[in-house]
Amino acid sequence: MKINENTFYIGIDVGSVSIKICLISHQKNSSVIQQVSEANPILFKTEFNTSIFEDTPVSLLVSKYQRTQGEPLQAALNLLSYFVEKLSTKSEIKISATGAGGKLVARVLNVHYQNEFQAIAAGSGALHPEVRTILEMGGDSSKYILLEHDSESHATGVLDYEVNGDCAAGTGSFIDQQASRLLYKVEDVGDIVMKANKPASIAGRCSVFAKSDMIHAQQKGFQPPEILKGLCQAVVRNFKGTIIKGKEIIPPVAFIGGVAANKGIVSAIQDILELEKGSLIIPGFYAWMEAIGTALSADTAKNFKTVEDFQQILSKLIQPSANFDTMAPINKQRLVLLKDKIHKPEFLSSNGKIDVYLGIDIGSVSTKLALIDEQGNVIKGIYTKTQARPIEVVGKGLKEIEKEFGSLVNIKGVATTGSGRELIGELVGADTIKDEITAHKTGATFISKIHTDQTVDTIFDIGGQDSKFISIEEGVVVDFTMNEACAAGTGSFLEEQAEKLGINIKEEFAELAFQSESPIRLGERCTVFMEKEITPFLQRGARKKDIVAGLAYSIVSNYLNRVVRGRKIGDVVYFQGGTAYNEAVAAAFATVLKKQIIVPPFNGILGAIGAALLAKEKAVSKNPGTSFRGYDLENIDYKLRAFTCKACTNFCDIQEFNVEGKKTYWGDKCSEQYRKEVKLERKPVIPDLIKLRENLLLEHFSGTKFDAPTIGIPKSLYYFDQFPFWSAYFKETGCNVVLSDETNRQVINDGVETRVAESCFPVTVAHGHISDLIRKDADYFFVPNLVDAESKDKHTNSFFCPWGQTLCFVLNATPSFIPFKDKILAPNIRYRQGKEEVKKHFFTMAKQLGISRKNNDRAIERAYEASEDFTKKLKQLGKEAVETILDKNEKAIIFLGRPYNLYDKLVNLNIPSKLRQQYGINVIPLDFLEVDNIGIKDLNDNMYWSYGQKIIKTARWTSQFENFHLIYITNFKCGPDSYIKHYIKEAAQKPYLIIQFDEHGNDAGIITRCEAYLDSKGFL
Repeated sequence: MKINENTFYIGIDVGSVSIKICLISHQKNSSVIQQVSEANPILFKTEFNTSIFEDTPVSLLVSKYQRTQGEPLQAALNLLSYFVEKLSTKSEIKISATGAGGKLVARVLNVHYQNEFQAIAAGSGALHPEVRTILEMGGDSSKYILLEHDSESHATGVLDYEVNGDCAAGTGSFIDQQASRLLYKVEDVGDIVMKANKPASIAGRCSVFAKSDMIHAQQKGFQPPEILKGLCQAVVRNFKGTIIKGKEIIPPVAFIGGVAANKGIVSAIQDILELEKGSLIIPGFYAWMEAIGTALSADTAKNFKTVEDFQQILSKLIQPSANFDTMAPINKQRLVLLKDKIHKPEFLSSNGKIDVYLGIDIGSVSTKLALIDEQGNVIKGIYTKTQARPIEVVGKGLKEIEKEFGSLVNIKGVATTGSGRELIGELVGADTIKDEITAHKTGATFISKIHTDQTVDTIFDIGGQDSKFISIEEGVVVDFTMNEACAAGTGSFLEEQAEKLGINIKEEFAELAFQSESPIRLGERCTVFMEKEITPFLQRGARKKDIVAGLAYSIVSNYLNRVVRGRKIGDVVYFQGGTAYNEAVAAAFATVLKKQIIVPPFNGILGAIGAALLAKEKAVSKNPGTSFRGYDLENIDYKLRAFTCKACTNFCDIQEFNVEGKKTYWGDKCSEQYRKEVKLERKPVIPDLIKLRENLLLEHFSGTKFDAPTIGIPKSLYYFDQFPFWSAYFKETGCNVVLSDETNRQVINDGVETRVAESCFPVTVAHGHISDLIRKDADYFFVPNLVDAESKDKHTNSFFCPWGQTLCFVLNATPSFIPFKDKILAPNIRYRQGKEEVKKHFFTMAKQLGISRKNNDRAIERAYEASEDFTKKLKQLGKEAVETILDKNEKAIIFLGRPYNLYDKLVNLNIPSKLRQQYGINVIPLDFLEVDNIGIKDLNDNMYWSYGQKIIKTARWTSQFENFHLIYITNFKCGPDSYIKHYIKEAAQKPYLIIQFDEHGNDAGIITRCEAYLDSKGFL
């Protein structure tokens, strides 16, 4: 780029939070730029002169940090006016815009727009051509960029990149909010952190979770500098895990964005990314790289002939605006509050103590205790904060119950539920320990039967940090989900915003919300980002009541879109949990869904009530006498040890609790590692079919023993049912076969890093298996173009999924695998066309391997025999298993799903085997059953998916028996399954459970759902 002496180049970077503008001109114009700077010193950084592009001397001026205040266009226009007011009216001006709001500005001003990654590359290439990797942390955005620099053209391009989603973790806003909680200015955090010794352990995934950890750290005696140091490290760990995601970091590395001024973050990046000394650069223009880069591209912008013309355009555009996007007023018409129907029971008499039952619900944020009598009436309810001290909090609750009712009641049974159920259950001597889904279902169902003529079928449960959705059919929990690593749409989210607005969440919030005639549409946002949405509205004159009503709607929007996510919502909806005390949120649900929303009595402690009812049920059915240890926990001999789990970026604080040698853990948010293993007397009555199938799959696999090419076969997708065919074929042709490793964390990471599109999880895993085979140095990789399956049904097609069909072509176009594209063997396989056609298509590959047609045809014959033998043995094992179940009148779970979902132990978190091993469940996967002759045309006359036919036929098979129940394993983003699953209920004529998996390795919620389903089906 040549700098014209008579031209001023302006780059505008409009972010979601702030705006930066850069003015570049020839150094001969430095006096003019100096005048601009001196006219409004509060707006501009000190003038900085440098030489860029062919040693052309330039003057460069940038604006100081300016917030957009929710109006990026107006903020840009206002700031631009200061940049041009002192320029010569006859000078030429060229402008380019970039950033989140850059397109809007470019469109309104009719100027050039530049992609922000290109802008960063251009700015870095001009000022720091040696840089290869850029890490950016801005207000709401974080980026990773890998650069390439062309020494001949001096152009800098982008090789690879990644950007954060709609979560604030790993951004400046995240740090800003946490610092304000400790009463520090964000700009002071860096210096404070440098004085700290050891860091506190802080979760880096969510603002609300971080807040909890910071409170806990303060309670443990950590000083603010140590907490802030832990916060900085958490942010960088999250950046590494969710933005970098194993991508290559080539030094020198430039750290840019507003957060680059934070010495604590810089130090954490140096340590956590293990960067050598001197390899990390903090550019002088760390926050203005995009503005500078896009200014340098302004030469391609449309030319405003003179500054005077541009000033006239600005004067017409700069107009105040206070129009808000609003929603309908919150309507209470469909809201039903049952709290008024509850009367305290008159249970005390002179006839001595009465029998009662105690339920304890220990959550991550709150702890609830409920004492009920024989009729289920609530005698005492306690709702309190857990404060990371579950033992202490439960102890206080028990003391409170003893003081008020100890001489009047006789506790006949105790049950615990919630995330701390095992720890507290061991401590208090619980008679039964139940998952929270079953407890909430039990409590809500009891209340609905007592107080209404309708039985609850849907539960919305929103607590402090957890949101749950429970779907019930015929008393069976058929679906359940909860929020993941985001607290948007929870009670803490609402408390955060109410606190910022200076209103009381319990007394003022709902009252204000119902007064609003025009609630402002705030949408669904992270709690940090929402705060930045609200402030500009207030500054523009929005009424507080309209914002409060908008927040009530926002809770609803977050919950429906992030938790429910399209699941079926029934006709009798109960809204419970602490957030249900807020009538404005309850009414907002009713307004949005146009359904009746029922807030039950004791909505905050229904889980504890459900647990108490389960304790009563256990006492009545078993009558074993209670194991309750008494009200005073101090008399119980136990040991407590605290430590930090570092298995992922959450860095959970774990409490190990030892009662008489029995260890229990509390505080693990994300894995099975510290879960108490379930011990049941029940044993499966059928063999381990999954293990037997695994052995049969590899029965004739011989590995590498020939002096011939080695064929790598990935242990993914159709390997799980096609391998006997493939293995026999290659063995008969004299080729060696090498298999990739079992799916592991490295394979998954490789898949995430190499995929070029957001595929379903199993296809992502398949990418990782190819990477594993590359490391094994296989000569070829067998990834066939598998189109359809054999089928006795001539009426409809039997296709495999499009991703499975086309994976070979996707790999050929994937940058990581392009160097190996000549090694990918991809015969077109259409089993439906018959054996002779299969021979022809395999021969196209055989010629490439030097295999004769005769050898190829013989190998295909052998492959069919091996495949048929495999299938025959599976069906025989299945037949014997079914006969055993029926003869012994036992129950069994039939697993529906695709083979790669059913048999890849890491993809499905080994759930089928865990149900067998830990719960004694009889498990039968669908391909052990003979269902080919079952008709489904009345359900779907054109079920053209091969696995869809098998899944629906198997579901219909179970309709004949009461002994067999269904769990459908699928994965997120599976298009065919999203269609197929709608036919299962009608086919099976019974409720079923569907569980979905993705790349997050957390099985806690899945196990909880399975427990609830099994419990409601009578397995447990």
